[in-house]
Amino acid sequence: MNIQYGAKRSIVRPSHTFFVATLAGLIYTMDLDYVTKMSYNKDKDLVFVKKPDALWGETEHVYEMHHLEQMVPSPVTAMKNMSANDPTGILTVQDMADKEYMKFYKDTKYWNMELREEFLSETRTLWETTHADKRMGRIFQSNGASNSTDFEMTMAKVNAEMAQAVKKHGKVVLPNSHIEEFYERIDKEKRNIVARA
Repeated sequence: MNIQYGAKRSIVRPSHTFFVATLAGLIYTMDLDYVTKMSYNKDKDLVFVKKPDALWGETEHVYEMHHLEQMVPSPVTAMKNMSANDPTGILTVQDMADKEYMKFYKDTKYWNMELREEFLSETRTLWETTHADKRMGRIFQSNGASNSTDFEMTMAKVNAEMAQAVKKHGKVVLPNSHIEEFYERIDKEKRNIVARA
């Protein structure tokens, strides 16, 4: 009985206390990224953002405009159902210098409409074109017959140069294993030594 009670006091209770404290801290800080007020400076290169702080007040943070970038939407089939694409959803913006996040309500009633589109276009410069064309993606590109003439001319030139290189040097024969490659190198070195002598 003493062993069980000792294990309970030394392992179970501390781990349970740590778990509850971690969960309470997580719940406490979950809403600290939401922006309550935002304003520009005169040149519109600095953004002054008020966010909740740990003492149930508001703290003003200053960010450089060119460091702010909207989080990239994931390319999933249910993209139209994601909150980032919902007109009344949540917009997440990251300060790429300090790795801090800001969450904005996308509903137009929370925005100054004269500045809204400017802010949104300034903060999506890294991925704005990834969803503009269904053939151009972040990873795969399937242009098909819609390639530009410059691209086709460049590829024709590359193919012609490749054909000339194969004609001059012959096709590449890859060894089947690293052992064959090792013996080929030894034979080549022996031939070089004999040729020098």
